[in-house]
Amino acid sequence: MTNNLISVVVNCYNGEKYLYKCLKSIRDQTYKNFEVIFFDNCSTDKSKEVFQDFKDERFKYFKNENFSNLSEARNK
Repeated sequence: MTNNLISVVVNCYNGEKYLYKCLKSIRDQTYKNFEVIFFDNCSTDKSKEVFQDFKDERFKYFKNENFSNLSEARNK
């Protein structure tokens, strides 16, 4: 059996309230061969700071240049 890399995409717009629990849940999975692609859709809350508290090289942060609707954000 091969260990395929799983990509977990997290789109976020002002999700500070739930973000820690979301990212902790992903990090604590038993399957460890994953990456988190975090897409910050121009949040104005502390979402970026919450994300940066996770010191994990598998967690990758991307910030949108301009706010997009959800379907556009997913495509980016």
